[in-house]
Amino acid sequence: MPSQPIRRRTTVLRMPQDAVPAYLKPSSRTTVAPLPKAPPPPPAEPLPLLSVDALRARMGPGARDETMPPHTMSYTPMGARAFVSAGTGGPTVLFEAGLGHGKNAWGRIFNEISAISHTVAYDRAGYGQSELSKQPRDGLQILRELRALLQTEEIKPPYVLVGHSLGGTIVKLFAKTYPLEVAGVVLVDARHAEFSKRCKQLGVHRMWYEPPALLFAMASSATRAEMASAALTARQVRRAGEFPPVPLIVLSQDRTTSRWPERIGKVWDASQRNMAKMSRLGRMKIVGDSGHNIHHDQPDMVTTAILSVIAAARYAQAKNKS
Repeated sequence: MPSQPIRRRTTVLRMPQDAVPAYLKPSSRTTVAPLPKAPPPPPAEPLPLLSVDALRARMGPGARDETMPPHTMSYTPMGARAFVSAGTGGPTVLFEAGLGHGKNAWGRIFNEISAISHTVAYDRAGYGQSELSKQPRDGLQILRELRALLQTEEIKPPYVLVGHSLGGTIVKLFAKTYPLEVAGVVLVDARHAEFSKRCKQLGVHRMWYEPPALLFAMASSATRAEMASAALTARQVRRAGEFPPVPLIVLSQDRTTSRWPERIGKVWDASQRNMAKMSRLGRMKIVGDSGHNIHHDQPDMVTTAILSVIAAARYAQAKNKS
């Protein structure tokens, strides 16, 4: 026989509300207000998409003046150095002149760039108003003295380094030694550290790639000391660290090299292209109708190169902050 389902009886007890124990009474409802919405983040500041033309448009009519501003003396732990500082905004553009020249070599270019950014040029020991130094004149010593000036005057990084000839070798050493302080580099007919060595390997007479002995004899004591240390400076550059991945423009002349024997011209061209490859952001430009002193023969080309590096450095800085 199938079992009968068990029937259960439910008894509901009813009692007055005031007689119900407190612990059996339903708790009061609490209405929780929704959390306020967080305000939307402020819109990101647009990255500065600056062109060379846009930067040039900021230059006043006096920017093309050839006369440098008055110099200031800096009394550093390594001696008194004359320097010129003008302009505001970053990065600071730092000029390094070539062999036998000082701050006044940059003239109009300095004034144009100082209308856009903070700009500094100085005299190495023994040039202009800077006092002589008894220390060796190799690249590392020159770099120590430059950094003493920057620290004394509180000229802080990042820097865009601009160097002509031997000055280009010095700024390469600067960039390799202090890569985190460098925002960009412009090399103005600078020499590759391996150029002389390669010419020697090819059996080329030194008159084609080294300053003539007469020039050495007629030069100032500071110039002779730097010339005598040039080979050591080149070795210091080769032994230094890696070049930083910053905007780099290599400007190379065409007037003198066109008169060289073909094999030397090829070595020079290859060495200039190799310098541009030091940075993944590097490029080379041959400046037409120009000799070794490109900043005198074609100053607009040098200004354009510096403005290009400033624009790239500002863009990279703003992108890192966003």
